[in-house]
Amino acid sequence: MQAAIRQSRAIITQHSLSGYAVLFEDILSGDFLKSIDPTQRQRSFGHIPVLWAWLAQILEANASCSKAVGLIQSWCRVCKLPIPSSCTSSYCQARQRIQVDFLKQIHDRIITRLSCRVTTRNQWHNFTLKAMDGSSVQLMDTTANQELYPQPSSQKPGCGFPVMGIVGLLNLSHGGWEHVETCPYSDHDSKAAAKLTKHLQDGDLLLADRAFCSYELIASSLARGSEVLMRLHQARSKALDWKQGKRIGPNERIVTWKRPQYRVGSTLSVDQWKHLPETLTLRLIRFGYENREGNKVRMILVTSLIDYKKYPEVELATLYHQRWDVELKLRDLKTTLGMDC
Repeated sequence: MQAAIRQSRAIITQHSLSGYAVLFEDILSGDFLKSIDPTQRQRSFGHIPVLWAWLAQILEANASCSKAVGLIQSWCRVCKLPIPSSCTSSYCQARQRIQVDFLKQIHDRIITRLSCRVTTRNQWHNFTLKAMDGSSVQLMDTTANQELYPQPSSQKPGCGFPVMGIVGLLNLSHGGWEHVETCPYSDHDSKAAAKLTKHLQDGDLLLADRAFCSYELIASSLARGSEVLMRLHQARSKALDWKQGKRIGPNERIVTWKRPQYRVGSTLSVDQWKHLPETLTLRLIRFGYENREGNKVRMILVTSLIDYKKYPEVELATLYHQRWDVELKLRDLKTTLGMDC
């Protein structure tokens, strides 16, 4: 089936940009794109033809700008419009002029359509699953990029590429990226992650690794109506006294966290920090597993799902394994865009 889809896509898209418009017609219809296009008078290098040409470059393994211009020329020939020059300069300039608001409306449209297709089969106990994770990507070596996202200090000046940190929120229920925040690669993931919590909502269940297991992030997620399931941060894990809290079973406990006095690494102001709840009631779950080296180790999860009868520990431990999907999606994103780092 995948081979048939690839063959059909190749037939549809090999001649003109119109093929890509056909592929995505049910989500990005021509009427919708025209309604948000701020460059309707620029026929050859307006936002819409440049968008499809740019998408063609990405989906065809970073095809050249010459290939993109060739597609636009074919499209103009079919539409009986003046055929632009084969020079790639105009196309490259037009691509740089694409307005962020134009792309944002397309993104919102895609996410809305994907969300409409989510059913209980794609959810877990009626929760919409969302995963958060961070990574880094290489950028073009320009002065502007070096200022915003400097290269690693271990590399000699002029011998490395700017590196940008990214933290994304992936909807595991439909597979689309809800939002992505950027930051200098040296910043901790939790700083950028704080901006992502505003995209959580009632009925969500956030999965994240221990880098995001902070008091602030958990409190912010709960304030949005979202539940959390995370691996316990290594600092808390080392200082953990398993005898504290209320015992549920040999591998489960209900504990109460107090708001830290100091806001280490937080972007919140003093007043914002004081508005966080003074305590959080959470549930700890521990279980054994085999790591990459084949050694048997122990993992501790923390979750806001206190009802241990409704949400058994085995189900939560199995569910946490789905968090790995965000790692694979980040790899696919970086590979497709040619920004692997």
